[in-house]
Parts: sequence; structure tokens; C-alpha cells
Amino acid sequence: MKKKVALAVVLLFAALISLYFALEAYANVKLKEKFDRRLSKLPYSTSYSRFHYSLGPNDLEIDGLDFKGGLFSGRFQKLIIDLPFDFREKKFPPYLRVVVKNGDFRLNFPVLDELLGRSNFDFDLDGSYSFNGGDFDSSFYLNLNGMGDLLLKARVDNLDYGTVERFFEGRTTVNPILKKGELSRLEIVFKNRGLYETFLSYAAKQEGTTPDKIRGELLSMVKQSFQDELLYDRIGRPLEEFINNPTCLKVELNPPRPVSLQELKRLISSKPDVKKVVEELGLKLSVCS
Repeated sequence: MKKKVALAVVLLFAALISLYFALEAYANVKLKEKFDRRLSKLPYSTSYSRFHYSLGPNDLEIDGLDFKGGLFSGRFQKLIIDLPFDFREKKFPPYLRVVVKNGDFRLNFPVLDELLGRSNFDFDLDGSYSFNGGDFDSSFYLNLNGMGDLLLKARVDNLDYGTVERFFEGRTTVNPILKKGELSRLEIVFKNRGLYETFLSYAAKQEGTTPDKIRGELLSMVKQSFQDELLYDRIGRPLEEFINNPTCLKVELNPPRPVSLQELKRLISSKPDVKKVVEELGLKLSVCS
């Protein structure tokens, strides 16, 4: 009797495994068809070497994705699109993560060769967002080989999933988002890995001088622009430190109270009051390692 029960359990387990892989194979076929249709509608040529959907984690892996337009071309060695576990419906996802590994992007702009000494960029990218109750969190990381790293993190309070979903589905304008959303924190970190030196060399070449003289001019500009004590402490001094030792610069917004996106838009209008922006947004720069 025990042997029959054990055999039944094994057979049931095997059937479930078979069903799982059958569903995953079916989903792969259907999703690949949809993905190919989407690619065919793009105004530039695309191709890829492998498409795979994993049913359990609910993510897509696309290898060797190539694209080429009139002024650009590129390749993602691996593109990963991670969706929430319970997301199966055709709607705006409440959570999303996109990862690009070993990406290459080329722009056919001669001015880039002159400005940066290159027109192709090797990069890795990791971006995500999520809704947590009435809050919206997002993060973005970009590594540009030979230039630098950029990390961005933001939190917007009082911005629910339903409001954003209606906007992306075209059922409302951006105004409800601007009225409801309140920025509570923003952090941007830039780690220099050659971009700053490239800028100095380009500026020196344009002005017929040396990178050291350009550095001196930048320091003078900072000193003249941020003579107010508060502005100098929050912005001027950290900029001077970074100019002299360009490793890492952090920009933080920590407003005393969350600032509505509508108010934020007004604060950073065409002619902003810099001191007011610094005070109301809690703007602060600092050097980092």
C-alpha cells in the first residue's frame, strides 16, 4: 500500500513538472510572437539570437539584441525584463526591472568624436520602479565604460498605482500626477572614470590652453557664482573639492517636507531663485568615495 502511495506521489510530481514546462513552452511561443510583432513595428531594423521566458520568476531574457537606425546602432548582449510574480494581465505593471548587460551603443554624430573622443559607448544598465502603497520608488544605474557611473534613486509620496496606470493608458493627463505626487527624496551619484578629464582636454583644446588652466577657470566661476554662505556650503565648496579631486560627487534633495511635483516644476522654472530652491528642496552636494 505504501509503495502505491509513493508511486502515486512520484507520478503526480512528475505530471506537475511536465505541466509546468509545457505551460512555459507555450508561453514562450506566444510571447515571442508578440515580441516579434512589436519589433516589426519599430522604425529601425532589429534582430536577436535567443528569446526565453521563465514562468516561475516571470521574466524575459533576450540575448544578442541588435538594432540599427539612421543615426545610431547598438547591441544588448543580454536584456532581462523582470515583471512581478502575479503579473499576467495586459496592463501597466506595478513593478518593473530592466537590466542590460554588456550593451554597446553608437551615435553617428561627428561632434561626439570631437567632444568625447568616441562615438560608441559600452555600458551596463539596471533600472527599476515599484509602488508601495501610496509611494513610488525608482532607481537607475548606468555604467559607461571609460567615462563613469551614474546612480539615481528617488521616492515620490502620495502617488498611487491607479493614477499612474490611467496616465499610461491614455485615460488622463499628467496633471493628476503632478498634483498628487510629492517628492520626498532624490539622490544622484556620479563616479568619474574619465569623463571629467575628457571634458578638461576638450575645453583646453577649444580655448587653446591647458587642462590645468581650465580647472582654474572652473574654480573661479564657482567662487563667483556661490558667494552666499549657504549656497557656498551646500554647493560651492563640494564643487571645488570635486574639481580638485574628481572622484565622486553626490547630489541630494531632502526637502523638510515633501514637495509636490507641481511645486517642484514651478521652483525650477526658467529663472529659479537658487537660494529658495536650495532651502525648500534641501539641496546639498557632497564628495564621496
